[in-house]
Parts: sequence; C-alpha cells; structure tokens
Amino acid sequence: MADARAPSARDAVFAPLRVEGAVERIVRRLGEAIGSGLLRPGDRLPPEQELALLLAVAPMTLRHALAILRDAGYLETRRGRGAGSFVAVDALERLAAAGRAPTVEGLRDLVDWRRAIGGEAAALAAERADAAAHASVVTAAAAAERAALGPFPSYRIADSRFHLAIAEAAGSGRLVAAETAIQAELAEIVVGLPGSGSVDAITASTAGHAPIVAAIVGRDPAAARTALIAHVEATYDWIVGLRLGRLGPRA
Repeated sequence: MADARAPSARDAVFAPLRVEGAVERIVRRLGEAIGSGLLRPGDRLPPEQELALLLAVAPMTLRHALAILRDAGYLETRRGRGAGSFVAVDALERLAAAGRAPTVEGLRDLVDWRRAIGGEAAALAAERADAAAHASVVTAAAAAERAALGPFPSYRIADSRFHLAIAEAAGSGRLVAAETAIQAELAEIVVGLPGSGSVDAITASTAGHAPIVAAIVGRDPAAARTALIAHVEATYDWIVGLRLGRLGPRA
C-alpha cells in the first residue's frame, strides 16, 4: 500500500531542484533550512549519492555546494565510523559574527535594480557595441577568472570591473554610474560574509560570466539579458544561502 503521508517541510528540503548546475540553489535551500531550524545543529545530511538523487542534481554540483557551506562553517564532515556531513553545532553563532544582514526588501530591491540595469546594459552591449568594446568585456571576464584563484577582495574587484565593462560597452554614462553604485552596495553585503571567499563559491559565481560574454560577443541582445539576469538571481540565492535565510528585519 502506498505511503499516503503528506510531505513535510523537512521533506521539501531534499525535494528535486529540477535545474541543472544549481550550486547556488542548493546553498540557498540548505542554508535556509539550517537558519529556520528544519536542519538543526548536529543533524546529519543524507549521504552524498543519495542526496544528489533526491535533489536531482549531478554529484559534482552537490559537492561544490556542500564545500561552500563547509567553508562557511555551517557544515562539517566527519570521517571514520559515523562519517558524513553534519550541520555544525555553532552554525548560527558563526552567522551572528558576520555582522548586520541586509533587509528582506533591501536585498530584493537591489537584485531587481541589478536586473534592470545589468540586463539592459548587457542587451545594449550585444546590440550596438563595437569589436573593441566586446574585447574589453572578454578581457574583464578573463581577469575575473584569474582573480578567482586568489584572495576574495581581489576577486570582488575583478568581478565588479567585469560588470562595469559591460555597462561601458553599452555606451551609456548613466548605466555606468548606476552599475558603479550597485557594485559598491553589493560589496558591502558580501564582504565578510561566511564562505564568501570559498573557491567553490567564487568558481560558481564566475561560471555565470561565460554565457553573458558569449551572448554579447555573439550579438544576441535577448540572450545577453537573460544570461545576466540568471547570473544576478544566482548571486541572490548565494547571498541568501550564506545568510542562512536570516536577512535583517523588514523595514
């Protein structure tokens, strides 16, 4: 006889994500589950192979996400008897030490503003920028990829310059000014966040640059806008996950 039990909130933590390459989505889902208490300090996660099947993601995608959460201090891996990944006993205390979180509305508002400014800049860069401007975007993306191997502050600067290069390629001074303000505000949110300097986190973020660059160089405005927005939303998931879903109080 089939199990008629209604799925619980905890079941939803391990439900299929139905997306490919969902590192940031996994970080967000598990981070929110820890922050809400669905996953409590000391709880053991399902084995990696089983968890990958439950989430319907590639094992390597899952490993990258778990590594980000381990680097943030939210998960710990135990070896030997009783081996596995466990929620760290001091996960919430570690988050508290990260400083003031952005408000729910404030972070969503910034993301929406990034979508509008960055998305339009990417579309215009694909539509009307010349070969030299496109080359600048490619160069900035390559610089960010190299910086991903070094300290996080250097990567943050390189990542910011990549997005500014897109705005510059759009040929609009106002878009450049708006993107500059966005990058400054974003830096205040991510610097000092647990796990922000994780190699896996930086690698996942940098991977979002390639589709943007390809669409811009390929002169496909719609694809450029779509890729930029997807990258922005992935960053949003990453921030929420590393904040364990505990954003500041509503304004």
